[in-house]
Amino acid sequence: MSVAAIAAVVALVAGGITIGLVALLHVLEPEFDPSWRMISEYSLGRYGWVMRLAFVTMAISPAATCVALWPFGGAWTLGLAAVALGALGAAFLDADPIMTSRAQATPVGRAHTVMGGLCLAGFPPAALLAGLGVATTLGWALAIASAVPFAGLVWFLIAAAPAHGQGGSPAIRIGWPDRFCLLAYLAWVVLAAGSVLALG
Repeated sequence: MSVAAIAAVVALVAGGITIGLVALLHVLEPEFDPSWRMISEYSLGRYGWVMRLAFVTMAISPAATCVALWPFGGAWTLGLAAVALGALGAAFLDADPIMTSRAQATPVGRAHTVMGGLCLAGFPPAALLAGLGVATTLGWALAIASAVPFAGLVWFLIAAAPAHGQGGSPAIRIGWPDRFCLLAYLAWVVLAAGSVLALG
């Protein structure tokens, strides 16, 4: 099995573990209403270590995808590695509670926002660039499929707009678009890894 194929399998396994852990946290910590609480906040609960582990596997997935796609797209895939750094940083920097205003944010919370933003906002363009980079060898499916992560990001930004830096509340429903983004991003990883594995 080639290095690219091994990396593709690692990306799939890490992505599957991420989804499984986040789904488990919805059961373990039901006090975090998924309609308006960010998944990052699970790191503040009783099972914070589970969310930190999910962030680590979330980082492994795009990093491994970068390695899997590298033979086909080279430097076009490096954005996926940057996204992985964002997720990895978020694993060790806890978010402030969603109700915290920008003015009251802690230094660690601000750092988490930067790292989480790199992951959340960085994935769609990274996926598009990687898709364009591999188009001549793997086809245009990955570039076209990047529209779904972009749609998730737009939904999230529209939902978050009413906060205006004042912190979240049950009236600001950013929880669902946050979770949709996670699913959309990992679905793109599945497509990318599958494209590599399909080559044998």
